[in-house]
Parts: sequence; C-alpha cells; structure tokens
Amino acid sequence: MGGLTPWAAAAALGVLAAALAVALLVQRWRMRALAARIEDFLSTGGKPLAFSVREDSLAPLHNAASELENRVMLAREHLAEEERRASALTADISHQLKTPLASLKLFCELDGGAHMEEEIRQIERMERLIQSLLRLERLCADGYEFTFAWHDAEPIVRAAWDSLAPVFPGRRLEIEGAARIRCDAKWMGEAFLNMLKNACEHTKPGGAVRVSLQRTEAAFFCEMEDDGGGAPPGDLRRLFERFYRAPGQETEGAGIGLAIVREIIERHHGSIRAENGRKGLKLIIDMPMVEKEQ
Repeated sequence: MGGLTPWAAAAALGVLAAALAVALLVQRWRMRALAARIEDFLSTGGKPLAFSVREDSLAPLHNAASELENRVMLAREHLAEEERRASALTADISHQLKTPLASLKLFCELDGGAHMEEEIRQIERMERLIQSLLRLERLCADGYEFTFAWHDAEPIVRAAWDSLAPVFPGRRLEIEGAARIRCDAKWMGEAFLNMLKNACEHTKPGGAVRVSLQRTEAAFFCEMEDDGGGAPPGDLRRLFERFYRAPGQETEGAGIGLAIVREIIERHHGSIRAENGRKGLKLIIDMPMVEKEQ
C-alpha cells in the first residue's frame, strides 16, 4: 500500500472491513424488514403502508413490493364484491321461491292425488333447504346479532339432541366432560343441532354419537364422533363447504348444515375441523375463552 507502514495498512484494512460489515448488516436489516413487511401483509391482509421513494439499490424492490400490495388488495376487493353479489343473488332467489312453493304445497293437498304424500314431502324438503340457505347467507353477511353470556355447554347439547331424537330413533348420545362457555346459547344450539344431525345421519340404529366437552383456562374444545366409519381423507376439508356432499352419501341432506356450523363457530371467534376418529367422523370445535366469568 504505497508508503504506508504495515501497521497503517492493517488499520486501513480494518476500517474498510468494518465499513463493509456495517454496510452488509444495514442491508441485511433492511432486507429482513422488507421481507417481514411483505409477510405481514400477505398473512393479515392489512392496508399497505406508503414507501418513501429512495434512490438506492433497494428502490426497485420497494416499488415492486408496493405494486404487489396494490394488486393483492385489488384482487381481494374484487373477490369480496363477487362474494357479496353471489350471496345477494342466492338470498333473492331463495326468497322468491318461498311463495310459489307454499302455493304448490296447497294445490297438492287440495288435489289429493295418489302421490300427494311424496309430493308434499319433497316440497317441504325444498322449503327446509331454502330456509337453511337464507340463514346461511344472513350469517355470512353478519345479518344476525349475537348475544354472548356464560352458559353450561352440556344442557345446550342435550336440548339439541332432544329435538332430534324422535327423528333418529335408536341412536344414543354419550357426553363426557363439562364446560362453562361464553357464547350465544341460541346459535350454539343451532351449531350443535346441525352437528348432531350430521352425526345421526351417519349412525345406524343401535349406534352412538359421542361428545367430549373440555375447558382449559384459555379455550373450549368440543369433539363429536359418529359411528359411520369416517370420510375419505381428501373430503375432510371440503365437508364445511356449502352444497358439498361426499361421493356415495345416501342421506337427503343438501350439504348446508356444516357450512352453517362453521359460520356460527367463526362468529364465536373459533374454528372447526374434521378428522377420522376411531369409529367414524370426528368434528372438533376450538373456541378461545379469553374473558373471565364475572
């Protein structure tokens, strides 16, 4: 290094190395911050924060990240609008069908033909389907007000079972455990009713529906298992989609009940999933219980 002494050359190299290390650390920190920014946006869907335009090596990357945010937000807004339109269309069609079905039922009763009972049964099935659709769409649109209070979970389950037992004779209900939960009792009853109905439809007379209730300091867990042998693994995640029915299913259900359950549980800030248990399909509710009972 010219006329520099070895000591001065070493010192200069040390300063240069330190400067390079600091520059690399700063660059790495900025890259991590940017990566965290993108990850946070993609995971939470939050609104984009404006970048300041800087004339440095990361400016193109910042601009690309900002463009990505804008594109993702526009796509999400478009999807939300399409979902709103689809929900409104379903609700409108369902509402418009109620009056013609009522008239058709009346004409069948007056006509008294040979197939009157079967015709009325099918009309009533369509009426139940329409009612379920309207309820589901209002749930999806936050059209119902939920009133939360503390309740024992077991009586809510038993009340739902009592309303189903005459329709599914020969099935048994087995409940294990107990739990105090903060919920809207009416809507939790609706959720349990649809879960139990699904379980009964897949449990033959003489079989049992098993319900486990558990409460920890922070959460409520409910497991419900039938005797139906379970579902194909590829169908488990789709069971909560509206109108989805597993291939080969022989029940008359329209595939709306579990979709309603999911909406109700999500309104309670919880989640529900399905897995194959020891004897049949198992539905598992996980609901946070953050507030303390006064």
